[in-house]
Amino acid sequence: MQGIDARGYLAGWLQGLVSMYTADINGIPDDKWNATFGGCTRPASELVADSLSLFGWCVETIKGNSPGMDGMDALKAACATKQGAIDTLNKVTVEFTEALEGASDETLQKEVMAPWQMPTPLFMMCQIAVSHIWYHDGQLNYIHCMLGDDKIYWMGG
Repeated sequence: MQGIDARGYLAGWLQGLVSMYTADINGIPDDKWNATFGGCTRPASELVADSLSLFGWCVETIKGNSPGMDGMDALKAACATKQGAIDTLNKVTVEFTEALEGASDETLQKEVMAPWQMPTPLFMMCQIAVSHIWYHDGQLNYIHCMLGDDKIYWMGG
């Protein structure tokens, strides 16, 4: 009997989320991409940057480095346009998938200190990074609704 291909399932789910997220990014009007709502929300561009932040952290941790979470300014700049956000999404998720596929079981089972200071197995951090996209995709869908747009872009609009 063969075991479950956890890396393959996670990478496959990530690719599905990338497709969904790209559709929802494209659904935000260009003039609202960097807008805030109610004076306190983060713009869609920053939500995407935030959703991508853990991927770099996971890649560096898989490589045996001790990364910080200091790349947010660069991610925000890269995601300042919708096309930049999509390009960055594709780049970081490919890097993540390659690192995940190349990581040993021993590496992925190591307990690491999450950025929020909680000891966590590295594979769990990889799962959180992938889920992080879905979480922020829900926020993009909410922005669509606040703009009076009830289309479900990730389902084909």
